[in-house]
Amino acid sequence: MLTDIIVPGLTFGSIYALIAMSFNVSYRPTNVVNFAQGELVMVGAMVVAATALGGLPWGLAAVAVMVLVGAIALVEERIAVTPVLRRSSHATGWVITTLAFSLVIGEVAGKLWTDQPRAVEPPAPLSLDRIELAGASFNTYQVAVVVAAVLVMLVLQRIDRTPLGCAMRAVAADRDGARLRGVDPSSLTRQSFFISGALAGLAGLLAAPLLLASLGMGLALLIKGFATLAIGGIGSNKGALLAGWTLGLVEAIGTNYVSPGLQNVVLFAFMLVFLLIRPNGVLGQKVMRHV
Repeated sequence: MLTDIIVPGLTFGSIYALIAMSFNVSYRPTNVVNFAQGELVMVGAMVVAATALGGLPWGLAAVAVMVLVGAIALVEERIAVTPVLRRSSHATGWVITTLAFSLVIGEVAGKLWTDQPRAVEPPAPLSLDRIELAGASFNTYQVAVVVAAVLVMLVLQRIDRTPLGCAMRAVAADRDGARLRGVDPSSLTRQSFFISGALAGLAGLLAAPLLLASLGMGLALLIKGFATLAIGGIGSNKGALLAGWTLGLVEAIGTNYVSPGLQNVVLFAFMLVFLLIRPNGVLGQKVMRHV
């Protein structure tokens, strides 16, 4: 049925979109793509599994997850990103340092938790129980995940129009020039990484009831989140949402009409063809190069 494609496509696509938006938040003032983002999502899922199973109310667990993962991202910014940017705003050493930080997170997580996947119940009154309505089959938790992704996109779009958003774009364009105009690039970078980490934690806690929380989920979500970022256009949160839904639908088509084992092949074949046709993404802007 068509709903077997649309409902899971929009649901998982919303998770991918949230990860892509978390990429965008830290990218805006730094031009840094944080390759530890997948492990931050994994930490969010594992922490909410541990706290929820420990009896902590889901709302408090969600706040704790977002603050904790945001704090981890802030530590990463201090030791893996800022030292690179201090040497040069155009340096690319952050590729290695963020990957290294990702490995550290994975190793520490392996010491804290077993690799056994953990089921997480959604918060009441949401449920994973199926609802049949006008021939469509879905559950209330799936609706909540889609709504959450839309709300996050709208909030980020709103922030982008504020003086804070303008300052972030100025820092991304020229850190030294922004500093001369009274903008503190270091403070903006810290804020962006904390918010980015909190969004990664949010993506993890929303994904946990759908995917099961496990130590191995970070890499797969990193790849799909990055694919969403590329197709949506780096820096565009609206593009990230549209791209996430698109990839989710393509993935669902691959599962239903090709083979569950080949869904990633279908997904990345689509991504390759799309980026060959439109390399700047859905809403990405062309970059003029001055020589």
